[in-house]
Amino acid sequence: MSIWVRKLDQAGNDNVTDIDPAAFPSVKSIEDYLTLQKQTILGYLVEYYAGLTQSSKYKGYIFNERTSSLAGPFYHEQVTALTTKDNSSEMYCTNEDRELLKTNLLDFNNPNFPAFSDPFDIKTAFDGAVDRGVVLSEKGAGFSYANKYIPEPFAEPVAGPGLVTHPLYFKDCYLAKTETNWIHLGDEHSEKQIYRVDLSFHKNSCGHLWLYVKNDDGLVKGQYKGMLKPHMKVFTNMRGRRFKIQMMIATHHNFPWAMREMSIGHLYGKSF
Repeated sequence: MSIWVRKLDQAGNDNVTDIDPAAFPSVKSIEDYLTLQKQTILGYLVEYYAGLTQSSKYKGYIFNERTSSLAGPFYHEQVTALTTKDNSSEMYCTNEDRELLKTNLLDFNNPNFPAFSDPFDIKTAFDGAVDRGVVLSEKGAGFSYANKYIPEPFAEPVAGPGLVTHPLYFKDCYLAKTETNWIHLGDEHSEKQIYRVDLSFHKNSCGHLWLYVKNDDGLVKGQYKGMLKPHMKVFTNMRGRRFKIQMMIATHHNFPWAMREMSIGHLYGKSF
């Protein structure tokens, strides 16, 4: 996998060569290298996406008073203001198009999602600077969403473009990203072996799933699992005393999903 580049020799002839973008830390460093070598980009192989994705002008956050935690940003529906009705499960919001939207939170207790035809065309590329959507790596090597980029799971996001290898294209979608704090599974001293994570989703949930586990030594295991199913298993087989779990779901604007539960299959090992 490489990027094709073009260089003029002393006789003025084109010499087409290629470079490996994995050897460069960012898209900007590739451009700087090509400028220094007096080379120009001739074309990209389809295994790479080196652009950015759009973000909403407004972003929302939710503060949990019980745990003193902040969740967000939320940018689905381009929400500009959000409120709840007193003594009610109803939530109201306005968006950038000056529309008033309403939802009932009780509908998520036991949602009945309608059947759907697959809305994703993950192999058809689009320009994220022009069309709304996210570009995510099938191999976990780059995630571009909402004008943010992370090179790998659990990395800190940075603003702007990034290099996504083995890209999957999700037009008219956003990335639902959830990460736990460190968890020790009931015993902070003993070593554990997490052999899999089981997930249960409501029927007709729509989305594409990535899930990863990180241990206290920094080792990360997980994978892309594809379209959501009622029951899914992600095998990890890793040891440690405490872990973090990160789940990412490419979510279509018009087709929802809801998770029933997550369980962690693990065995206890030795203590200190």
